[in-house]
Amino acid sequence: MRMLLCALALLVAVPAAADPGDAEYQFLWSEGAYLHRVALNGTTVAGDTAISISLPIYVTKYLRDGANELEVEYTSDTRVGLSVTLETRARGRKDQIVRFSSPYGESNGARVVKKIPFTLQLRRQVPLRLSSADRGAITALLQTYYNTLARKDGAGLVKLYSKAVEQEGEIYPEGIGLFQWVLSDSLRMIANPKFRMKPYQGAALQFSVDGQVVVVTRPDQSPLVESAPMEAASAGAQPAAGAEGAQADPGLKPMSLSFKRYEGRWYLALPFGF
Repeated sequence: MRMLLCALALLVAVPAAADPGDAEYQFLWSEGAYLHRVALNGTTVAGDTAISISLPIYVTKYLRDGANELEVEYTSDTRVGLSVTLETRARGRKDQIVRFSSPYGESNGARVVKKIPFTLQLRRQVPLRLSSADRGAITALLQTYYNTLARKDGAGLVKLYSKAVEQEGEIYPEGIGLFQWVLSDSLRMIANPKFRMKPYQGAALQFSVDGQVVVVTRPDQSPLVESAPMEAASAGAQPAAGAEGAQADPGLKPMSLSFKRYEGRWYLALPFGF
């Protein structure tokens, strides 16, 4: 069974140029089986339970201008081959950098490591310098995000992410589908009649900059915003028959949110860094 390597957990930030048409991003993905590990320039970018990389991984930060090395550790499947592809993406363009392929049964059941050298002309982009005005705009947008949840405004929540979906769908269409699935789960939660938000805590925010993306967290690692437990609205009620051991809906409590500036204005960014 092919396993999905979820980029949401990484929350990696993708740098952007002033002109969106100039931005280039490198992604790694694979097809077939059985993949144990992939490394770029000695750093593991996929491993452990990876059978294949179904959701491309953003890997620009592991690359360097000039000579690079792709390392693939695998055991050949007896029915399907394996391929690992590294590509550069920009708006309206996708270019293959290097591709490793192995036919089915090639390793005869042995675990094999192959190293493939390649050369890349990497276009580094100027990282963002976060001003006090930027911090204020992002803080205000976080308050808007909370207010949208507090009034249970599903259409408003979708709109807060619409700019990021519009801008990044051309670069990373695979990730948009995953994000829409995650967003639909949030919409389901806020549509619950028992859903309500805890009071907003506006102080003690931490801003981390990587490229043009700003990730906001709290220094004490507490949630940025948090909904009340669903069972709180029905305290003392008897559980339904057959519901022994049922778990309450965990609600919404994001530990971090990403923000990106498009056309001079800050917007919520997709959770995998775009």
